[in-house]
Amino acid sequence: MRPLLYRWFVEYNPVYLLSATLVLGGCFTLSQGLVEQHGAGASLLIASIAEVYAAALIGGAALLTRIGLRRPAVMLALLAVLYQWDTTLHLETCVYLGVAGAVAAAAWLAIFVAKAVALAWALRVRLAREALAAAIVAAGGLAVGPWFVHDLGAHGAGAALAGWVFALGALYVREAIRSAAPLDAWGEAVLARATRAAWTISGALAAAHVAVAWREHAIALGAVAAAPLLLVAARARSEARAWALIAAVLAASMRFAPGTFFATAALAGAALLLRAYHPRSPPAASAAKVAVPDGPYRAGGRDGEPRRSADEPNTSTPRLDVDARARAGAGAIVCAYLAAWTIGWTHGAWPAHAPALDLALIAGLAAWAWRCGRRTLVAPAIVAYAHALLEAHPVPAPRSRTEWGALAVASGFALLAAALAATYRWRFSVDASAGGRSPRQE
Repeated sequence: MRPLLYRWFVEYNPVYLLSATLVLGGCFTLSQGLVEQHGAGASLLIASIAEVYAAALIGGAALLTRIGLRRPAVMLALLAVLYQWDTTLHLETCVYLGVAGAVAAAAWLAIFVAKAVALAWALRVRLAREALAAAIVAAGGLAVGPWFVHDLGAHGAGAALAGWVFALGALYVREAIRSAAPLDAWGEAVLARATRAAWTISGALAAAHVAVAWREHAIALGAVAAAPLLLVAARARSEARAWALIAAVLAASMRFAPGTFFATAALAGAALLLRAYHPRSPPAASAAKVAVPDGPYRAGGRDGEPRRSADEPNTSTPRLDVDARARAGAGAIVCAYLAAWTIGWTHGAWPAHAPALDLALIAGLAAWAWRCGRRTLVAPAIVAYAHALLEAHPVPAPRSRTEWGALAVASGFALLAAALAATYRWRFSVDASAGGRSPRQE
């Protein structure tokens, strides 16, 4: 009986989950009853109860960690993560409380950061800077978003939401939580699982808040749906696949969600910059072959296995080469141009060209091409100006067979002249890889 009690009330204590469920259900029940009697201000009391319970969870995790019971401490920590994300929907209520609601939302954000730091202290772990930044960005969006989502409108709110989602995805790292003490292989595996669980819980609850906002304000989610795909493109190892995915996302947005195309184009530019200048996350270490020890945590390695320190540096995938970075930078400039050009465009024909914006495009591409030493990077500006000329209709389109025939003949002569000029220009070029020779050498 003693080992059984230890297993079910020390290692796998279901009372923790039951306690968290009762408190959450009680908060919802109290919220319904108190709001009916005392108005929306009673929600502040409900939020206070949830925060006090979260503090009790963190304190319990600290106690269990310091007496050597790390497994139940991790269980309490995951429950604390659950209570981090405003499970009582307190932030959505703050909008209707005026100044008091604004103060309450700011206090919630400050308490959120304090609880994250306290939770890391309780478990004796260190949070990666990207993970802490992602948590603060996510909490800031939840606290501030409800105050502006109505004024931004469907498309504006969708663009802001897409930028928020993209920022969170860009800050994602696999090894977000690291132990302050060396762990054996099994301890590392458990830590990785707990980290994944924390990410999953946080993402699911943040998505629940987004779903509430979408239902109440009819937010356009076109750019939000594109953000994960653009993050995949930013981290893709193949440059061709990355460009193909970005082009497909832009084409799909133009066809099915033109109202948020400007936001999708801006995120595509951000994805290209992220791909070029941000080191990507290392591949996840496989824990499939880790042997399960007798206890959930051990002070040392098993069978003489060396312990791994949390301060061991990670190996990241190297950044792109110079040519790929140059192309990504030019693509980011073009995406910024598309985003600025299509603001306010919701359907129908493309907006009219703005000469100042076209000049900014050619100036930006020319400066980038000069910096990278690649003259071909100005090609997108030529395409933009060609489109502007076609839209201006400087020459009337052919109407009769005679005019179409004259246009075909003139085009044939022009192509012949261009081909001859190209042949003359590169007549001395040698394909070194194929071992070819120039005509003069022959």
